[in-house]
Amino acid sequence: MHTTDQSRRQAPLSSSSETLRPWVGYPHREGERHRVPVRWDDDGTPLSAEVALWRYAPVGPGGSRPRLLLIHGLRGDHHGMQLIVDALPEFEVLVPDLPGFGETEPVSDAAGRRVEHTLRVYADLVEALASELGLSESDVLSGHSFGTIVTAAHCARPRRGRRWAGLVLSAPISNEVFRGRLLPGAAVVELYYRLSQLLPERYGNEFLRSRTILSVTNLTMGADHDPLVSSYVRDQHSQHFGGYTDRQTLLEAYHCSSRHTVMDYASDLHLPVLLLPGAKDKLSTEEGRRRLRDQLPDGRLEVIRGGGHLVHYEKPAQIARSIRRFVAEVESR
Repeated sequence: MHTTDQSRRQAPLSSSSETLRPWVGYPHREGERHRVPVRWDDDGTPLSAEVALWRYAPVGPGGSRPRLLLIHGLRGDHHGMQLIVDALPEFEVLVPDLPGFGETEPVSDAAGRRVEHTLRVYADLVEALASELGLSESDVLSGHSFGTIVTAAHCARPRRGRRWAGLVLSAPISNEVFRGRLLPGAAVVELYYRLSQLLPERYGNEFLRSRTILSVTNLTMGADHDPLVSSYVRDQHSQHFGGYTDRQTLLEAYHCSSRHTVMDYASDLHLPVLLLPGAKDKLSTEEGRRRLRDQLPDGRLEVIRGGGHLVHYEKPAQIARSIRRFVAEVESR
């Protein structure tokens, strides 16, 4: 792994100070922080980013197990994947902050100018990052929520050979949100982002980071009412939901997340794919999940009982068990 500075231990956060969370079943793992410079060509335009990435070494004998690259969701960063990392101690796990979120600055061109963050830019960044990390077709890629769209778009791009042993999609975006029963909620979210764009930058950012909006998000997206889980979710969102680098990149990422679905790429995903939606996910429908599974050339669907769209916070142990079974399956092929 090439880095631009020496790796250091991730400073523990207040929410990570406990050694064991009952609903996870495993102690907290601290990651080593790296800065990974990546470069690629977008139809003749050189692009680059310096990606903040956390590496979690396997606990105990890891052997030659596949490495896992986890891609977080919209307005998240690597912290959002922490509980899944904790619940998979036998694996080496790599978790970046996507450009524009956490500690990764936006993608820029050769002149250092920020570029428009389209879905293609995010998908190509995953390819450049995987190449820089030396990941291969024996390793497994996983995305959550917006990360499921990014990773699906990445895997569907025509390439020479197959890069991944398998693809895991937690809380996959299977439905177009501006149709059917999802339309009212999607319209409210769209209005929220449009208003934030119309306001002067200072007030737009205050609106985007509003604690009232954060509370509504926690209420509408969560499904687990266990006090410990709910407290953890609130704490995580309070610390990291406003951690984007600039308003324009956030709005472009939102546009990607709301105008694309995994279904757009499903028929081109010629690798084993595991779908892990929460049974109570309000950003998808049962019909949409089944249609997505049926569209995949090599797909399987495991619905996480009791989980909502925040299934990565609410049911990390169940997610980890499913990933463990899936990895064993693809290893045996």
